[in-house]
Amino acid sequence: MSQFLHALIERPAFVRSPLHALPDAVAERIAAGEVIERPVSVVKELLENALDAGAQDIRIEVRGGGLRLIRVIDDGYGIPASELAAVCIRHTTSKIVAFEDLDHLATLGFRGEALASIATVAEVTIQSRVRGTSDEEPASWATWRGGKLEERGLRARPEGTTVTVTDLFYNVPARLSYTRAARTENGHIVQLVRRYALGYAGVRFSLALDEHMAVQTSGSGDLATTLTELYHLALDEMVQEIQASDGQHYVLRGYIGNRVLAQGSRQYINLFVNGRWVQSRTLQDALERGYRSLLPKGKHPLLVLAIEVPPHELDVNVHPAKTEVHLLQEAIITEAITQAVKAVLERSPALPEAVQFPGPVLATQRRLPGPRRRGLHVAESAEGYRAESAPPGTAEVIAQLQPLAQLQQALILAESTDGSLYLIDQHRAHERVIYEHLRSTYAGTRAEDQEVSSHLLLEPVIIEMKRFEAELLEQRLPMLRGLGIECERFGGRSFVIRSVPAAEGSEQLANHLQELAEIAAEDSTDWQDHLLIGLACNSALRRGRELSAGEQRSLLKALSSVAAPAVCPHGSPILLHYSRTFLIDKFDW
Repeated sequence: MSQFLHALIERPAFVRSPLHALPDAVAERIAAGEVIERPVSVVKELLENALDAGAQDIRIEVRGGGLRLIRVIDDGYGIPASELAAVCIRHTTSKIVAFEDLDHLATLGFRGEALASIATVAEVTIQSRVRGTSDEEPASWATWRGGKLEERGLRARPEGTTVTVTDLFYNVPARLSYTRAARTENGHIVQLVRRYALGYAGVRFSLALDEHMAVQTSGSGDLATTLTELYHLALDEMVQEIQASDGQHYVLRGYIGNRVLAQGSRQYINLFVNGRWVQSRTLQDALERGYRSLLPKGKHPLLVLAIEVPPHELDVNVHPAKTEVHLLQEAIITEAITQAVKAVLERSPALPEAVQFPGPVLATQRRLPGPRRRGLHVAESAEGYRAESAPPGTAEVIAQLQPLAQLQQALILAESTDGSLYLIDQHRAHERVIYEHLRSTYAGTRAEDQEVSSHLLLEPVIIEMKRFEAELLEQRLPMLRGLGIECERFGGRSFVIRSVPAAEGSEQLANHLQELAEIAAEDSTDWQDHLLIGLACNSALRRGRELSAGEQRSLLKALSSVAAPAVCPHGSPILLHYSRTFLIDKFDW
């Protein structure tokens, strides 16, 4: 038997020690572990301090995965020389005075724990010069090791603060042994800096990992530009803006990527509440309710969403790392998030090319004007087209589409007013039109409440159900009448269906009534919506049917009036958009 197993079996009886207070050195190391879990925790706390100090330029240097060195340089307000010696004492802060200050908190940090915790488990040197001091006045500096102030002095430095952290976890070998390889730790740091760059598009960020530049932004103040700088993609046609507000409890601002940028993980979803990056299951669920049916199964969007709420309606003091928050008006805000995301994606057409995301670094210079290549020339100039006054996929654009042809009796080819090309799946487009008509006309109604228009079948159809399906279906017969389906029990597990909803294509439903009845007998809270989708799908005009020019125009007009013209009720794309820019680039016009 191994010595380890023997020790487990022969474990001595527990002996209680007297109650006593932990020595300060032990208590501080334990408390530091709650805030500083790994190198990225240090970078987070120092970045937040720099942002709280009003920095517009933040440079981060990391070596050895953060264990050897982390340095954060900012041009913020700075720390007065008279206060520098106290910044690494626990619970010293300039951000709050009384507990009531938490009700109107406007900073990322406030507890006064970060620098004290870092200094307890590393060597920390801080140099700082207060903004507005004369050029002749030197900066102050001080060094702590293991929580103790060891040296201090004066040296030259521009306005702002530099914090250098070395030998992280030198005195906590257990924490050091759980730290991952430098590459893993660097990955966490890159992800963190990207998050803050997205949350603060007006701040210049740069991150150097072992002297190699990993992240760099211009601080332009434009979030779309920052997205392009971080992910090295020309995203102008791939992201759409989100904006919503009730004028009282919330303001939502951000961008969401097109279907082509959807990924198999939530890594590219970033949520900010009052400038603070947060992880909230409630907010994530609200987002997913907005995009789940509009993206391929298992895919998640590129999304940056900033939520602004009144400070007194937000509680950030619920987690040591301050990544969880409580919202007073949570129900109102989550519903607004769901609807805002859904409203954008419902009008977001698919793009013609797959994109590797994040992509390679792209050259920013465009081709210089010059003579065309020899060979085939396009007689028509690329100039002279009116720019679309609305984003692709919106009702205004779809209503003005001019049908050009029908491809394989399945797709309508149409031209927009700016010269872009659209491909429209005729079956899915009709399916969406019928679904929204059924939902707006019949969903939630009951036979006794409203006279429902229905289409009487030439011959009643008898269907056979399983035992548990029969019981559920019988309970739902009144609701089916509210949908225009006249169905009654015909003895045992048999039912007879005499009518279906009176909608275009309803004559096609007779061959699908068994399938529809099984949907109506689903043991699910969403059965009614699933039934509407089934009715729409089986009523819609089929691929392979030739459409006249007038029929094509009528279908496009009907599609322009629905809420979600870009995706069918199953979540598949209806529109494929070849932008004018795409055509110019591909044909070298």
